[in-house]
Amino acid sequence: MAPVSKTIPPLLSDKIEVAYDNNSITPSVVAVPFSYYIQLMTEVFCLIFADLLSLSLSFYIALEIRLQLMPLVLQLVATPPGFSKHYWWLAVLSIGALAYEGLYNRRLPFWRECGAVCRALTLGIVLILAIISLGKFSSEVSRATLLISYTIAVVLVPFVRYLSKPVLYRFKMWQRRVLIFGAGKTGRIIAKALINDRYRGYTVCGFLDDDPLKQKTAVLIDGINLPVFGGFCDSDKAISCARVYNLVVAAPKMPANELVNLVNKLHLRTPSVVVVPDLFGIPVVGAEADYLYQEKTLVFRVKNNLANPFNCFVKRIFDLVIGGVIFVLLTPALIVLATAIKLDSPGPVVFRDFRIGRRGKNFTCFKFRTMHLNNGEILRKHLACNPDAAEEWHLYAKLKGYDPRVTRVGRFLRHFSLDEFPQLLNVLRGDMSLTGPRPYLPRERDDIGYLAENILIARPGITGLWQVTGRNELTFEDRVQLESWYVHNWSLWMDITLLLRTFGAVLARRGAY
Repeated sequence: MAPVSKTIPPLLSDKIEVAYDNNSITPSVVAVPFSYYIQLMTEVFCLIFADLLSLSLSFYIALEIRLQLMPLVLQLVATPPGFSKHYWWLAVLSIGALAYEGLYNRRLPFWRECGAVCRALTLGIVLILAIISLGKFSSEVSRATLLISYTIAVVLVPFVRYLSKPVLYRFKMWQRRVLIFGAGKTGRIIAKALINDRYRGYTVCGFLDDDPLKQKTAVLIDGINLPVFGGFCDSDKAISCARVYNLVVAAPKMPANELVNLVNKLHLRTPSVVVVPDLFGIPVVGAEADYLYQEKTLVFRVKNNLANPFNCFVKRIFDLVIGGVIFVLLTPALIVLATAIKLDSPGPVVFRDFRIGRRGKNFTCFKFRTMHLNNGEILRKHLACNPDAAEEWHLYAKLKGYDPRVTRVGRFLRHFSLDEFPQLLNVLRGDMSLTGPRPYLPRERDDIGYLAENILIARPGITGLWQVTGRNELTFEDRVQLESWYVHNWSLWMDITLLLRTFGAVLARRGAY
């Protein structure tokens, strides 16, 4: 008999229908349509085109620098004739390196993708230089042009991708519809992460959850109402009708055997299933996934990166080089700010106070003075007269609104975090790092709790995850958790991205009080 069209109750919000066979209550499972794979191929071709555009522009800018600028400055000979004819295989190798790094089949956050692009282009330039050397045609290729082109491409390729992906998203060529299994805390965290990171191109369609109470109400995520389409048993209907081929299983409380059965079933319905374990906070950078074949068990090998002496050495060299350059460049600004502080209110220009340093040793931390000298007495009176301010102080150890202790110049310095500039001296002295955990007060040692042993492995930083993630809008407990995660997952690239992201956070004045 011909299939009869019936409406699925859990999907009434979308008015979606599914085909049923009258002889069976089981819906017909629709295979992934060919159009889905056409979309994937279109995405790849568009990204390759954007990368070729970036690489070509980098190459010709480098060529102009080599032909026009460098001969004037360095009195060098001209570029080898016919160099441009070699571009095609240089571009092919570069695209191949980007593909090897998974940049055409993985959807990464912007800063992680920048790191992957740097690794891919570095691999590409090494291969190109090796081929030139082994092929013995150095006279036909300008290595200076190649190195300049590589330097430009490291910046230009991520930048063009950053501009092109929103355009592709607008034309529905960079959109992946996602259905999340589990509307609990874990599922909501995943939904919020995907919604807030539009660069990855995921669109959360809704949830499935076995809790009848959750099925009756929508889930509000950052002002967006996401429907709960039904229970896990409705997965076939939801996948078929909503045309969702990317699934996230975020149900950590589900019994293990049921979870395995669910994942195995979903693998037959869609090409992409992501399982989110309840392991928030576990080290992930450098983690290795392994398995026990006979036991059919997945295992993870994790690392504590800043417990490695070599990593600490690399981080220290980075602090000295970059910190020294920044300090020299900012010296005129430091003099101007010091003069403004001296003229604004009586007292020293630099405020000195003890902070907890590496391995729990106290050190003298430098900051520009932003408060009146009798700030302790001013705070006690203010908190005694303002219960709301007292509660806020207890929760955040900060006053987000009006703070009577702060001077006029101090308010300006705090809004743009300029009061922390003298901490560059602490970096050069070895007390602090450019990036790291927040420098805690000695009285806060007990409040940090059991995570102090992890956090105090590293030098405290002028900036860090707490600065770019939420600054003073984070609670004390949230900040401690973030900093423990940073220590375990440290990488040099993470420090570089944190420094770059700090400029945006400071200019936007997010959480600055």
